[in-house]
Amino acid sequence: MTGLEKIKLGTDPERGWRYYSIHLTGTQVLKEFFLVSKYQQCIKFAFKHHERTEKNIKLLERTGRSFPYKKEVLANANELSAWAQKMDCESYHDLYINAFIGMWASFESGVENIIRDYVFNDKNVALVLSGLFKPGRYKIEEWPWPIETCMELAQKIDAKAKIETKDGGLRYANRLQKMFSWIGINLNLTDSSKDALDEANRVRNILLHRYGQVSEKDAHEFPILQNWVGGVMPIDKKKFLSYYNGIIEVLTMAVKNNAFKKDNA
Repeated sequence: MTGLEKIKLGTDPERGWRYYSIHLTGTQVLKEFFLVSKYQQCIKFAFKHHERTEKNIKLLERTGRSFPYKKEVLANANELSAWAQKMDCESYHDLYINAFIGMWASFESGVENIIRDYVFNDKNVALVLSGLFKPGRYKIEEWPWPIETCMELAQKIDAKAKIETKDGGLRYANRLQKMFSWIGINLNLTDSSKDALDEANRVRNILLHRYGQVSEKDAHEFPILQNWVGGVMPIDKKKFLSYYNGIIEVLTMAVKNNAFKKDNA
């Protein structure tokens, strides 16, 4: 989710503030998405690592030289090869889980950043969102607020959307639509994307808080999880792609329905 180098975008963060965080979020999500294929290639190279290592050691020994720590090196090579082959047999479940967690974290951070930018730059949005809290908590007469204050408000918006959305704790896509509607963006998501986002949000919680173990409650609320009650639902390429496509549709709609309007500063 993070890198040592700051990502450089073609979108200007000031003149193009309406799109900058959307662009950044999409870039971060794509980064996590493509890491899967890169790691898969690396893992596949390790399939025969033990075989190649053993062969190279034998070639060295034929020259009359000894190989230090031969036993330990071969044991480590064998362990790596066995792990790589196990990953392949499990359809790279562990890899897809890690990529999904990174991708979802990038997405959640991106949503907060998008809302933050609107609060910071658009007084009408600041007025709408501050109105969701007790009078005086965010004083509109003191707007524009420091960026830290805008981020604080943005981080609280999901909880407000959860309260104001039917089954908000269950249907994450509805919460997203509510949050974006408050900043003037209509997310007319497809049913398939909404289902994928709802499921992805629950799976994220299961992975982070229960080591992936599916409960009876999870299965009741999301029947697709029924077969894995008491265990872990495998995440493969197809499942990973469905979650990715749901995220991408949100970002696409955010750009498509983000009609540029004159700012009310």
